[in-house]
Amino acid sequence: MKQKKTVEDYLKTIYLLQKQNSCVRGVHIAVQLGVSKPTVSISLKGLEQEGYLFLDETHEVHLTDTGRKIAEATWERHQTFQALLENLGVDGKTAAADACRMEHAVSPESYRALKKLAKGKKAGDRE
Repeated sequence: MKQKKTVEDYLKTIYLLQKQNSCVRGVHIAVQLGVSKPTVSISLKGLEQEGYLFLDETHEVHLTDTGRKIAEATWERHQTFQALLENLGVDGKTAAADACRMEHAVSPESYRALKKLAKGKKAGDRE
């Protein structure tokens, strides 16, 4: 599981599922991402080896501090991009889909600039 987009999508999905429901299992992730349970199982093993999450004795999925930080940052980027697109007149469904792609593709520098734009600030303004 080396692809940044895949790692971020899994971590964000686990993070959001944990916010909705305290218990997160592989089947919940599979449904949310639209992938098979075996695919999720393989991905979770890779994410666990990389230190982003762990499974407890009941096979419940938990994010580590590192995994949670990545998930929260990815979710924040998603929300920023979605809000920016919706403020530009893009419908919610399209904005959400595009934000999902943008959250992985934009550099930190461009993200900071777009975040300021979304908040109505100019490039030279301080946060």
